[in-house]
Amino acid sequence: MKKISIKSLAVSVVISVFGILSTYSVSLKVASQLKSESALKIENTAKQVSYYLQDSIDKSLNDLRGLQAFYSVGKGGISQLEFNRYMEILDIKSRNYIQALSWVPLIKSEQKSEYLARLRAEYPGFNIVQRDENGQLIVSPDKDEYTPVTYFSSIQSNKKALGYDLSSNEVRRNSLEFARNSGMMSTTGKINLVREAGSLIGALIIAPVYNKGLATDTIEQRISALRGYVTGVFKIDVLMESAKKYADIKGLELTLLDVDVNHVDLLYGMDTTSHFFSYDLKVPERQWQLHVSLNQQLIESLESPPVIKWVLAGGITISLLLGIAIYALLVSIERARSITLLSEELKSQNSSLEKKVTQRTQSLADKNSQLKENVDILEKQRVLLSRLMKEAEQAKLNAQTYAEELARSNKELDEFAYVASHDLKAPLRGIDQLATWVIEDIEEGNLEEIPDHLKMMRNRIGRLESLLNDLLEYSQVNHRSDSISEIDSNVLVNELFVLVSPLNSFSLNIEGELPIFSTFRAPFEQVIRNLLNNAIKHHHKELGSISVNCADEGDFYQFSVTDDGPGISVKYQEEIFKMFKTLKPRDETEGSGMGLALIKKIVEHYNGRVEIESSEGEGCTFYFTWPKNVSDK
Repeated sequence: MKKISIKSLAVSVVISVFGILSTYSVSLKVASQLKSESALKIENTAKQVSYYLQDSIDKSLNDLRGLQAFYSVGKGGISQLEFNRYMEILDIKSRNYIQALSWVPLIKSEQKSEYLARLRAEYPGFNIVQRDENGQLIVSPDKDEYTPVTYFSSIQSNKKALGYDLSSNEVRRNSLEFARNSGMMSTTGKINLVREAGSLIGALIIAPVYNKGLATDTIEQRISALRGYVTGVFKIDVLMESAKKYADIKGLELTLLDVDVNHVDLLYGMDTTSHFFSYDLKVPERQWQLHVSLNQQLIESLESPPVIKWVLAGGITISLLLGIAIYALLVSIERARSITLLSEELKSQNSSLEKKVTQRTQSLADKNSQLKENVDILEKQRVLLSRLMKEAEQAKLNAQTYAEELARSNKELDEFAYVASHDLKAPLRGIDQLATWVIEDIEEGNLEEIPDHLKMMRNRIGRLESLLNDLLEYSQVNHRSDSISEIDSNVLVNELFVLVSPLNSFSLNIEGELPIFSTFRAPFEQVIRNLLNNAIKHHHKELGSISVNCADEGDFYQFSVTDDGPGISVKYQEEIFKMFKTLKPRDETEGSGMGLALIKKIVEHYNGRVEIESSEGEGCTFYFTWPKNVSDK
């Protein structure tokens, strides 16, 4: 009996140990699977936090781009009321992490008095201010340029920022100069925001605004064309607190860093070198990094999942109970049969446990796959949103281009209507006056002056007809259709000179070789013909000389036509390109005054430019550029 009991005890102990080892092995597998799955869930949660922060930043940048476009296409003198109406359109109050969007004009020293008078009409006692060495606001001293904060959203909570000269601070001044010189947005490092109630850590995003219609291809052109800046003030704490609420629920700790070449600046959270995940956030001309770490409770649950303790405790308990049961059965009357049955039962239980573990593992794998699909869908939606934002940006640029073209067309139409009505009425008044004189002469029987009056009447009718023809030609510059053909400009200039020059009165000198290229023949020929005709018609002597030259300017040819005529005073050089403008009275010169205006419109239609170089009594040189390559489109 004792031998049987010892043997039964030994068998029960072996089976119990085997059950415990099996349970421990299964628990390790389950723990490894759960740990891997939990880590993936945490990583996906961290990605969602980074996506939320990046989307918030992108929305703010889009708001700033909209304000930049608003000031780029708008005229000067926009008031605080108009600015506030635009802020209502943007619905800026819905994004509480933006302290303010503002308009910061560039004020030259000679503009300071007018600027202060205009702002004081809206805000009595307004002045341009800066901070002294003690951090107190003082009136900004005299200097060449100022960049005062003029209009901004949420004025009630930001009154201290009104009139603050951004360029008085070195950090802000460096960001302003970078935005001005590059033509792109820039972001300052960590700054203390100026507010009514205390200070706040934030960042300032700056976008340059240039005067409409001026070139901005080089740094010098951007400096010359700069009109001011639009700025956005980021409240970093508020932005991060919104993300932190979600992160706290998931057991995540957030840290935001501004990574510079020389140093790393802490923007939010705890300054720690240990983190599980790191993401780069796209901010104009800065590198922000989001570090995500786990709190102690989450780390402990990740290293030792609670369910594993229950699995291990249950398995050990079952194994011990099974050993005791086997021992009791072995010492019973049916020792042999009981041992066999208990062994089969043990195998069955182990098989059932493995089956449950397999089912649990498969269930976890299915959920993990579904979670991955959801992440992929989210990523695709983010890419689609980014594409839609780019399309919206392009639509804004197109709208800006259309607005500029409409403004130019309206200005040209107003000028055209005014000048045309004025110059068309002048010949008609002259004809009416001459007709009155003819009637009076007939009534008085004085017929000697009638032929002279009729001749003058025919001259005015001829001038009126010339005006109408030139007006028609001027209005059709942008609507004519022509085909591209190859022209030899050397041959063309000689032919046109023979056509317009009085016989043996003027000489033509072609300096160097004129190019052979393909272009629209009719408009190019009309520009050359008008310039040659203008040089001959306005010459003050019977004999004269005309020189034609061409220089290569990359994508354009620069042609020049030089004469030895009376020249044009500098004060009239802008006026001559306007419609119906002549430097002599109508009765002393031929033509309608449309020649140079027509030249300017044709050349600018093909993206060229027209310039004049002259001094009174020293002749005149007209320059114009013409594209080397044109398209039927």
